[in-house]
Amino acid sequence: MKRFPIYEPMTVFTDILILIVGVWFAREIDMWYHVRLMEVHWHFGKYFYILAFTALAGAVYHTILPEHEIVRDFIWKLTMLGMGFSVYTMLMGTLYYILPFDTVQMLKLGVTAVIFGFTIWIYFDSDFMNAIKLYLPSALFIIAVMLYGWLGKGDTGALWIMCGFLITLCGAFFLVTKFGFHQHFNHNDIFHIIQIIGMVFIYRGTMLITNYGYK
Repeated sequence: MKRFPIYEPMTVFTDILILIVGVWFAREIDMWYHVRLMEVHWHFGKYFYILAFTALAGAVYHTILPEHEIVRDFIWKLTMLGMGFSVYTMLMGTLYYILPFDTVQMLKLGVTAVIFGFTIWIYFDSDFMNAIKLYLPSALFIIAVMLYGWLGKGDTGALWIMCGFLITLCGAFFLVTKFGFHQHFNHNDIFHIIQIIGMVFIYRGTMLITNYGYK
């Protein structure tokens, strides 16, 4: 009996959903950026584009059968790069939200160097837990900033983004524990569905927030 040509069809399907949602949200934010010309929108727009790219790489990875190890390893490294770059864009967007423009410009080189170093590390040592070590503190920093934006400034957009990253972190629980309901609805699939919900919240919040000092 011939095997199904797609190794993990449900994971491929949910990755494609993330790709579609990511591109859609990225385009919307990008159009809003061209209206407001604010760096916070530019970076979060790129965040969604990179999520879409990472999901595309993930879809290809989960399509390929395990015996094609060299190809799968290369595609997996692309997903790790995507995660590193997505962390950079979400951090930069957050910095432009909470700090004056000139201050962020001074910090940018340092942030770039740190994230670039981490990204190279997780590329060569592409264990998923290494990517978590990069993503988790970054997401917690963003959650703290957005909590301040909501409670300290009364910014509803910050509340949406904070909830979006909290939802995403809750989804990451399934990735770390590898808990799944079925062979064809595993930990990856559960995370992808939860991630899409988080993306909706982050998109909604991004459309509402502005650079520091603007309304």
